[in-house]
Amino acid sequence: MQITENILLLNGAGIDSNVYCIDNELLVDTGTGAFIEETLEQMNRFGVDKNNIKKIVLTHEHFDHIGAASEMKKKLGANLFVCEDAELNNGTSLSDLFDEDLDVPDVDGYFSEGDEINTSSYSFKVLHTPGHSPGSICLWDKQKGVLVSGDLIFRDGFGRVDIPGGDADKIKESLRRVKELGDINVLLPGHGTPASNKNIYDDGAIENILSEIE
Repeated sequence: MQITENILLLNGAGIDSNVYCIDNELLVDTGTGAFIEETLEQMNRFGVDKNNIKKIVLTHEHFDHIGAASEMKKKLGANLFVCEDAELNNGTSLSDLFDEDLDVPDVDGYFSEGDEINTSSYSFKVLHTPGHSPGSICLWDKQKGVLVSGDLIFRDGFGRVDIPGGDADKIKESLRRVKELGDINVLLPGHGTPASNKNIYDDGAIENILSEIE
């Protein structure tokens, strides 16, 4: 699905996370791996030059977002990046909840609060937003109002904290940060449908979910 001119949603199937391809340069999250071939086929259908994708960023350490990271890294020849507070292993990925074993990926670099991730069209600032997990991040392009929110915030709810690594107090702080960012024009969540203030069918979805943050 084409979200903006330069952002593709490679739809998550089943329990898979959403996978976003930005500027044919950056891949955000990878899904579990159960549908990796379908994800690659979607890229083909959209005319994505997979050789041009040099960077994979994981929004956090849970299996539904990182299960395919090792294989995707190999297939694309891309480097893999996560938050410095994210540990990638079977325990932290909660892979047992999915009845799976994680093929632990090699990490090429770590992001911390305030780092920038740039593509041809976007300049994202890394926001460390723990609460759903210790290593959760959001990516925020202030100029364009684009927020990649991982599992912190969706168009109809917020991330779970009733799982190992979840923290109710921290997610409240993270949500308040998001509410204070300013105008969010495009919301790209880790699951479910993205929202845009230019889409008349969203009917104020971004404003509605932000209004629920205390």
